[in-house]
Amino acid sequence: MIDRKRPIKRMGISVSELGFGAWGIGGRFVGKDTPILGREALLTYLEAGGNFIDTALVYGESEKIIGSVLEDLGHKDPVYIATKTKSGETADTVSRIRVDLETSLRNLRRDYVDFLYLHMPPDDDAVMDAALSECEALKKEGKIRGIGASIKGPAVTDATVNMCRKYVDTRRVDIIQLVYSILRQKNIEAINYAYKHDVAIVVRTCLESGFLTGKYPPGTRFPEDDHRCRWNGSADAIIKGVGSIKAGFLEPPISEVGQLAIQFALHPPGVTSVIVGAKNGIQQKANIAASLLPPPRDEVVQSLVDEYGGFTERCNPME
Repeated sequence: MIDRKRPIKRMGISVSELGFGAWGIGGRFVGKDTPILGREALLTYLEAGGNFIDTALVYGESEKIIGSVLEDLGHKDPVYIATKTKSGETADTVSRIRVDLETSLRNLRRDYVDFLYLHMPPDDDAVMDAALSECEALKKEGKIRGIGASIKGPAVTDATVNMCRKYVDTRRVDIIQLVYSILRQKNIEAINYAYKHDVAIVVRTCLESGFLTGKYPPGTRFPEDDHRCRWNGSADAIIKGVGSIKAGFLEPPISEVGQLAIQFALHPPGVTSVIVGAKNGIQQKANIAASLLPPPRDEVVQSLVDEYGGFTERCNPME
């Protein structure tokens, strides 16, 4: 059972350490059997006691699958849902927040969502203020419970860290989502900063699009119509790093690189939850098992920091 939970202090709730990343089940970037298998993955997560689901309007059928599953289950225990509005630096950033949310609520078959992230959030001060003000209005109307910023990526740079700090400093967000993994640790500064200010941190991409499962052999390249093609330029460095992790850092009961990657992402006290995707029930069971393992020894974590703490830029994908 997924019984390990961590608090979101500003909201007085606790969510599962292992979140369900619903990007992959939406079918936008993968095969036509995704809705059926995605439903299976989500059911496996919920039946194991997981309570934190991360989705977005732009994830294809993801929201609709989630809404259907939760309605069918008639779930009695709290299940917290985070979705995202496609914001950014466009002129219609603010106006589309409400429109996007209304669409998401229909898809999810709910009257409110627990968290609404600004997706690729604006960094222009005026647009940022207006966007947060609109979110605050939605909060007062009871359509959202918490306000978040899903920090733009996929590359992690100094600007990423600065953006996180900027949103924390507004004191208007409850939760921030960002990239953090063994191979891309730069955001640890942002994680620690948010923790000091009681802003929850949700980690994404801890498995680095599957690279940190160890399943990609040397020389792996992806076709241009595969979203993973943006990693082609850094694939060799990543795969070499994964080989070194497998050879030098696995200690029982952690026996796989993917297990270590999930536990490493959960290690900082400032991390509230790590969202990991699964396309079927088998993958979801493996994620659950990995999240429930004992954490690696502090000495192992420190060795990973020493070895890969400066590795981020070498592993960044193309934007």
